[in-house]
Amino acid sequence: MKKVVVIGGGVGAKGFLNASFAMNDDIEYTLIRSNERGPVPCGIPYAFGTLDDPNENLSTDKNLLDNNVKMVIDDAVEIDPETKHVKTKSGKVFDYDNLILATGSHPVFPPFPGRELRGIHVIEKDLDKVVELKKEIEKAKSVVIVGGGFIGIELADEITKMGNKSITLVELADHCLSVAFEPHISIEIEDVLKSHNINIITGVGVESFEGKESVERVKLGDGQLIDADLVIVAIGAYPNVDLAKMIDLDLDDRKAIKVNEFQQTSDEDIFAIGDCASKIDIFTNKTSNIRLASVAAKEGRNAALNLGDQKKPLSVIGIMNLFSTSVGGKYFAAAGMTKAQCLNEGFEVVEVEVSAPNHHPGTLPGTIVTRSVFFFDSADLKLLGAQLIGDKEVAEVVNTLGIAIQNNVGAMDLYSYNYGTHPLGTASPNHYILHQAGLKAITAK
Repeated sequence: MKKVVVIGGGVGAKGFLNASFAMNDDIEYTLIRSNERGPVPCGIPYAFGTLDDPNENLSTDKNLLDNNVKMVIDDAVEIDPETKHVKTKSGKVFDYDNLILATGSHPVFPPFPGRELRGIHVIEKDLDKVVELKKEIEKAKSVVIVGGGFIGIELADEITKMGNKSITLVELADHCLSVAFEPHISIEIEDVLKSHNINIITGVGVESFEGKESVERVKLGDGQLIDADLVIVAIGAYPNVDLAKMIDLDLDDRKAIKVNEFQQTSDEDIFAIGDCASKIDIFTNKTSNIRLASVAAKEGRNAALNLGDQKKPLSVIGIMNLFSTSVGGKYFAAAGMTKAQCLNEGFEVVEVEVSAPNHHPGTLPGTIVTRSVFFFDSADLKLLGAQLIGDKEVAEVVNTLGIAIQNNVGAMDLYSYNYGTHPLGTASPNHYILHQAGLKAITAK
């Protein structure tokens, strides 16, 4: 029986295992991970507001246990590719035929002066640590969040639900979420946060943290001092490649574990998936820094597909920006490139804006107008990117757009797109967002 050892217990690891159960027979699985309980990663911000108890955000192991995966709560500290074994911190040794590295990433925490003070936190994918962090936030009066990406804005929005707190969000870029959205959409997101009494400071970074034993103030690059008895730093993540470096696996130019189209590393018996593995941008074929749970799950499925002798890479290897979020009850979603990213990569852009009520007729209760902007390559009208604002259905519409982009869909394809409608679930068949965007692009060229 083949032995497969998985190091790491996040979305990539579970994506691999769940797919492998279905398509591979006669395998003995061992999963080694550091923490006893893992959270649903994308649900972490909601542990601080929407959910009464962070324990409700548990990522269950039921399917793994039902399929007889041997669970080992320990740290993997050594890999021997010659003898094909993994050694843990407690001294246990596990043999493998194939090894799956799903070691994830570490939160970025620059060496700001004062970072050692108590009360300064990063977000870790450990449910017990999330539980403890919520207790700390509940006691805090002044919270500063460093980083205006998805985690930062969602945390800020959720912490408002605790009440009676001064919340400040600091973002070095000109606007929050500028990697995903056009400036006018980022400004709308910021305005929603401000309406919830969140102080937004953009265009300036952190210089230092001040205090005696615990943090008391955050000093910004322009000299501003912000009172804080709790700080959360959420400015990104970098690949955890410590084990890979120990055995000299190849890394890419972003210091992630280099993998081929089958998720194999430079050692063909070792696969890497998730945040620790290299990514390729679907538009440019350059390495990408996008690290998402959805990407990790996809890479896990790819590794499961390729455990056997017959290699079958996924038909689409590249990845793209594919995001959705909810702030103040309003939903924002993005697929592909922003206009600035399109121009930076040398594309000339046809830009169209489209809006439509999400029900038909628009007089139905609960109707919200969905607004969107689309970017097409002026050379052939291929879809390069799109962003939407509306109700929760935009989170699924953007996934449709992701499929469209990865299949090189153009404006005419959107114009002739087959779709279904229902009064309570979609826009009118004559005002559907996708065909409107296609029509406007065709007529604008």
